[in-house]
Amino acid sequence: MGVLLISETKLKSYTNINKNVDMDVLKAEIQVAQDIDLQTIFGTKFYKQLLSKVGADGSNTFNEDELILVNEYIQPYLVQTAYFNAMPQIMYRTMNRGIVKGDMESASSVDSETFKYLRSIQKQRADFYSQRLIDYLLLGRGQNKFPAYLNTSTLDGMIPDRNQKYNNGIFLRHVTRKGWDLSHISNHMPVYSEQANAWYNCPDCF
Repeated sequence: MGVLLISETKLKSYTNINKNVDMDVLKAEIQVAQDIDLQTIFGTKFYKQLLSKVGADGSNTFNEDELILVNEYIQPYLVQTAYFNAMPQIMYRTMNRGIVKGDMESASSVDSETFKYLRSIQKQRADFYSQRLIDYLLLGRGQNKFPAYLNTSTLDGMIPDRNQKYNNGIFLRHVTRKGWDLSHISNHMPVYSEQANAWYNCPDCF
């Protein structure tokens, strides 16, 4: 098991995961949330740089900006994403006799449709914190503070995914979460986009 940016105790404390859930299951899903989801957002270079600053004993050498990023943005995101990833593993366990549903004789599991509904709610939460993290890095106080996030290439591994991830349930034609789609605005109308301005020389960044 590699370096984890949140503990299974914190995951249980900030979700409704029962205290008796196997910690090994949760550790594995935290690792998946980091390696797949967080690394996709950060890119391999910045992701590995952050992990390298965490010691085996839990100590770290984060600077002030990195501490804010980890405590206020990364950890809330990982809590919700790891829980989303863990839900199927909590409901269905792989035993020596095959995949079984639950492991408590006195408990009854929800039906598959209810499970899908509950997981969709958790996915919305995870997506919200994902977009909140990306916004902080691109448009908020975190922009231009992390060179390893801004300066990366495919030679470093995965490149950061800066695409929009989260939308609320309201549909407005021809608009994006960041404002009006520039392709649908008259050329005679002056417009300004923070994201377009920040990444004017990187057409593939968003």
